[in-house]
Amino acid sequence: MAEIIASVLAESVEQVRSAARRAAMSGADWLELRLDTWSHDESVEELVEVVGLPLLLSCRTPEDGGGYRGTLGERRELFERGLDAGARAVDLELWEEWSPRSDHLVIRSHHDFKGVTPDLRGIRDRLLDRGDVAKVVCMAHDLVDAGPLLELLASSDPEREPTVAFAMGQRAMASRVLSCALGAPYVYAMLDDGTETAPGQLPVSLVSGLYRARNLGPQTRIGGVLGDPARHSLGPWLHNRAMRAVGMDAVYLPFETSRPRELFDLLPSRRLVGLSVTAPHKQAVAEMCHRLTPEAEATAAINTLTFDAHGVLVGHNTDVHGVRAAFERAGWQNGKSGVGVVIGGGGAARAGAVALRDMGLDVMILTRTLDRVRDFASEQGFVVGALRADLLERTAPLAVVHATPVGSPAGPAGRVLPDWSPRPGCFVLDMVYQPRETELLRAVAAAGGVPVYGMDMFLAQAAEQVACMLGEAVSVDTLRGYLAGMDLDG
Repeated sequence: MAEIIASVLAESVEQVRSAARRAAMSGADWLELRLDTWSHDESVEELVEVVGLPLLLSCRTPEDGGGYRGTLGERRELFERGLDAGARAVDLELWEEWSPRSDHLVIRSHHDFKGVTPDLRGIRDRLLDRGDVAKVVCMAHDLVDAGPLLELLASSDPEREPTVAFAMGQRAMASRVLSCALGAPYVYAMLDDGTETAPGQLPVSLVSGLYRARNLGPQTRIGGVLGDPARHSLGPWLHNRAMRAVGMDAVYLPFETSRPRELFDLLPSRRLVGLSVTAPHKQAVAEMCHRLTPEAEATAAINTLTFDAHGVLVGHNTDVHGVRAAFERAGWQNGKSGVGVVIGGGGAARAGAVALRDMGLDVMILTRTLDRVRDFASEQGFVVGALRADLLERTAPLAVVHATPVGSPAGPAGRVLPDWSPRPGCFVLDMVYQPRETELLRAVAAAGGVPVYGMDMFLAQAAEQVACMLGEAVSVDTLRGYLAGMDLDG
């Protein structure tokens, strides 16, 4: 089971005292005190005295991603004084010839800020020859790039070869938590947003709370949301809590990649409980599935992957249910006849189109790139048109589904068709769920239309996902409660 190390750059005695207190309250087991900018002439002993947690000392040179500018002799003296004052461990690079006495824990580190170093196993073995724990960290520009580091962990014996291995970088932050489920004895985290000491660190509170890093182990099942981007997803906030509610030893992470097939291949397949899929991968992953549910087959777009009892990969589309449920929550009553319009041409748009058809409407898809949906529309009997406000106005739809990233944290601000104003009584669903009140939905309400909130769709489809992955139902209201108190408008 991994222990959580809060990494802090030492700036003053009072700052370290406050940081140590907050680290303990957030769930950290250790404090890593980075001495990169600490003057050789200042008291290290006083720093050590104010830290109540077990203390790990480190001091990175610029070549290793740090800011230390003193001499190597002064650096070693800082370490010696800190260890004599009560620090329990020290983190040293492989090139450092000095070692402390045997009653202190020594972590030997390798950092590569350019990419993933070849011969990771050989590097790990050399680190262990000179220390108690090997720490191998490389930069990754896609989560898939972290594959060799995760493979190193998966093939290591935690007892004989204690190894910490993960990838730096925002897109690879999931590798930090995933490493705990693969046997890493420590995971590094930052205190608060903006205090990271390395790219891609997560806050201690998330690592210890939402992701339960210290409880992860070789039996932990693995799930996540597959997308590009994926870090903005609220999926981890829902699925991790749902897994805990049904008593499953599992963790759900944001898997951010542009190469979904390669990522799927590097994850431990026997431990996968399921994956959510978001843009832009909903259509690409359909080709990976052995079987599709009727909704997934109709849309040719997947938002959920599960495994049946025989290991067969099953593709689902719970977005169709989510769209219908969101309209029903807003007051839509079936039995109406008229036109429903979908704005967008991706996998989410396809789910919106199938849902509108199920609601009894004739469907038109408006998109900038007609070729993207022409075959799908032809197969399903939908009309395709250019994305123009005048065309939408003439169509006079009863229901509209906006299925582009415009207005979301990951997309452009504003509205797709700012010149269009819905007629009174028109139901408009904005699939963007963060913020809750988008610019589009504010305009809909002002024009006398009926806003249909993306959050209602998101929660309804998530409840279906939970049932698919876990085999147990968790209600929409329960999932909504998991998000209570969160600021979802930023």
